[in-house]
Amino acid sequence: MNALADNVESLTDKDLLEDSAAQGLDAKKEGTSVRELLADAVLRAKKVHLREAVEGHRQAVVAFGARTVRLPETSAERRALLQGFVARKPQMREALTLQHRNFESLSDADVESALKQLDALGLLNGGDDDRECDPES
Repeated sequence: MNALADNVESLTDKDLLEDSAAQGLDAKKEGTSVRELLADAVLRAKKVHLREAVEGHRQAVVAFGARTVRLPETSAERRALLQGFVARKPQMREALTLQHRNFESLSDADVESALKQLDALGLLNGGDDDRECDPES
């Protein structure tokens, strides 16, 4: 195999084209075919990485959804917990406002979702408020 590679490497472009023509091959068509083959291989490799990333994201979403978090019973208590968190960490108000536009008009579901996300990030635990969320898992 190395001898063949050395032989091909030593040929001039003109010699290669003449050899191809003598064998009935169209060098331009063969070149196009090889380029397409290589492009397809690169695309397949990229798609493998994309599929792996999508699957990793799917698993993370499932894990987040399955996460058990003990939140206050009532929506008023959950809203108070979120407001207390924001009062202790005012820099987080901007992040929550950006995500939910108007902090005061958050729905109960948005408040619960925000608390679950903050808990998943480890931001609710460890504060001085004893009403903070305690994950069960």
